Amino acid sequence: MIRKNISFSFKYKLLYLCIFVLSYSAYSGEPLPTSNFIQVLKVFKTDKAIFSSPVASFNDNVIVGSHDKCVYFFSKTGDLLQKYETDGWVHASPSILSDSSIAIGSYDGHIYFFSETGKLKSKIKMGCGSLFTSIIELPSKILVFGSNKKGIVFFNKKDSTQRNFNLRKWAHGNPNLIDKDKLVIGSNDKHLYIFDMDEKFLSKIKTKGWIMHSAPTSLSQNNFAVGSYDKSLYICNTNGNTVATFKTKGRIHSSPLKLKDSKIVFGSFDRFVYFLKPDGSLFKKFKTDKKIVSSPISLSDGTVVIGSYDKYLYFFSPQGELIGKYKTNGKIFSTPIVLSNNTIVVCTVNGYVEFLKINSSLASVE
Repeated sequence: MIRKNISFSFKYKLLYLCIFVLSYSAYSGEPLPTSNFIQVLKVFKTDKAIFSSPVASFNDNVIVGSHDKCVYFFSKTGDLLQKYETDGWVHASPSILSDSSIAIGSYDGHIYFFSETGKLKSKIKMGCGSLFTSIIELPSKILVFGSNKKGIVFFNKKDSTQRNFNLRKWAHGNPNLIDKDKLVIGSNDKHLYIFDMDEKFLSKIKTKGWIMHSAPTSLSQNNFAVGSYDKSLYICNTNGNTVATFKTKGRIHSSPLKLKDSKIVFGSFDRFVYFLKPDGSLFKKFKTDKKIVSSPISLSDGTVVIGSYDKYLYFFSPQGELIGKYKTNGKIFSTPIVLSNNTIVVCTVNGYVEFLKINSSLASVE
């Protein structure tokens, strides 16, 4: 057990060492040897590409969709519990609803509702084309998502009624709640749309490019950040104003992450991971070998993890210093997750789902 008074810098040296060793180990199809801090628990191969980001249920079961048309359900140790085949690509990321059920859309036009172990509860044909955004649940239990035919959809699961906020183009940005009382979602018509909790449209913000997958992230004082295909990160407020922009040299598909010290982290197609100051100015950046589509996540100790198309997971300190990197089995499009048992789950474009365990003693050091 690592002592709690171990130095912050020494902790990162230890994590770097174990990631460094694993990143140069050849994958043989079996779990790699256990190190003191990280081990490969399981590697599972689906039949097609994975663009869906995994989610964890309240009991740490892992759910993810694949372009092989299936939704997969795993235990927290990486054992396959169940898979369910739909009639279309599952490109969207699953969502956990307040009743613990899992909701996920398919290119077949249905929303599927499952138990966390993969039992189908119901499926509903939406009549709004393909579903490729995640689903968000409002306090009123209304489900909101984007579609390629009916714009932004507000769906009442109780009576299966829906209201459409029609747009000229697809609503391909993932929706999110800002300050718990505003809903924001981006569209391919180059606008961000803001609604209140009663589904009332409040305002829209013009960008210069599509909003593709990037979910708005709460910052402070009604401000939020979101990425655009015009190569800029936007900092806006829920009054409908753009506060600041930060220009990169590549499209931004990544959803930004706010750190505890209010820095903003995201990736760009220009291959860089960016750490911005709270005002939107550059703090630090790091170049990977390929474009970054995935979004960053944060471990309990503040470590930032993000995947790249160069097949590596990168580990950074909250100050933007590279700690180490781990080579996965394929290009990383979707966003990894971390479970309560300090397991990282990462999915790749060639269909792999990888469970990487981080020793709890390292994650608990402060």
